[in-house]
Amino acid sequence: MTPSKIKRRHSLSGKLILLFIVMAVIFVILVGGGIKRAFQGHFEDNIRPHITQYLEYVYADIGSPPDRARAQELAEHLNLEIQIIDQQGHWSSSGRLSTMDDFDDEHGFLVNGKQYYHVKDGQQHYLMVRDGDATLLFNVPDVREQRQGFKGWYPLIILLLLLLLLYHATRRLFKPINTINDGVQKFGAGDMDHRIHIKRKDELGELANNFNTMADDIQQMLDAKRQLLLAISHELRSPLTRARVAVELLDEEDKKAAIVQDINEMESLIEELMETERLSSRHTTLNKSHCDIVELVNELVATNFCDADITTRLPETAVTLDIDVARIKLLLKNLLDNAVRHTPETSTAPEIQLSADKDNVIITVNDHGNGIDAIHLPHLTEPFYRVDPSRQRETGGYGLGLYLCRMIAEAHGGELDIKSEEGKGTRVVVTLQRKG
Repeated sequence: MTPSKIKRRHSLSGKLILLFIVMAVIFVILVGGGIKRAFQGHFEDNIRPHITQYLEYVYADIGSPPDRARAQELAEHLNLEIQIIDQQGHWSSSGRLSTMDDFDDEHGFLVNGKQYYHVKDGQQHYLMVRDGDATLLFNVPDVREQRQGFKGWYPLIILLLLLLLLYHATRRLFKPINTINDGVQKFGAGDMDHRIHIKRKDELGELANNFNTMADDIQQMLDAKRQLLLAISHELRSPLTRARVAVELLDEEDKKAAIVQDINEMESLIEELMETERLSSRHTTLNKSHCDIVELVNELVATNFCDADITTRLPETAVTLDIDVARIKLLLKNLLDNAVRHTPETSTAPEIQLSADKDNVIITVNDHGNGIDAIHLPHLTEPFYRVDPSRQRETGGYGLGLYLCRMIAEAHGGELDIKSEEGKGTRVVVTLQRKG
């Protein structure tokens, strides 16, 4: 089922129209049935005697024995159907002959000494009176029989027009719901500046105003958090710089190396925090340039991993791509750092592989370490998530590396996918669009 069909199926305005129709049908059944029973009772008690008296005058005018010519004249003049059944045969003013055997005798009643019967032949109701050997039937033609042709469709057409008008009025009444829904989706997708503009003073207008107030509050909290984090990161750089200068004055090389490593980790953490905060803002702009990504990988491996054993499987020809070179280099450096760290010296060397087609460039980094339990895979790219909760130096950083890699890939219109199997290693696949 397509999304549009699902949307129509669950449409609030459609449900409201259906509710109106159901209530209208119930109203017609209940009220119409009540009116019908009340009218029948009123007819039995008050109207039928007058009609019977009226037909008595007609019956007297026809004469006894019945005069067919006079009966035809009265039928045409008074818009009646008259049938006469006597020794001369069966005659009808309308040409329609009822079969006496098919009559349903509902009940008889006595008026002015004459016995009348209310009988039914199919859908036709007759008033029957017997005069010696003659039987006379009187019937007022059904109004529906006179509504032939296009005029009979008037009520149905009017009903359909009213339903159509009701549907459009309901759609117009609930139209702001679509605007509110679109606004919520845009805000949820990261468009923090989006606000809902509805010029309504009803509940939907109040809902839109409450959403805008909530969006303002959330944006203020996020901006305050971002500014605080950036300010703290910048402030931490100064004492770290002074600490590095002080370390250079130490004579003990072993303590000096340990302190320098701690300082490097803190600088790396601060840089990752600042970079993730920049990338989390939708206003972040990438400094893209035309780059040969094959050359970029070779340069990164030769410069940063000259002491590591890394296998490269790269195309022999250049693969050009519009990227932010510094950020893609940071992405690849983090992935290769992880691969080298988690591959034991006795295992096969980690490898980086690159392939390309007309739409995408695919970068794959494999390690041959212990692998990762499947329960951790969905959370690896979450900020500050660690498979090892103890955060020991030997097992990695602070859980920002893969999160930063994912954000860099998504900022380039790509994606990052991680697959791992315990005892066999981990594979990270980065897909970057060539046309973004």
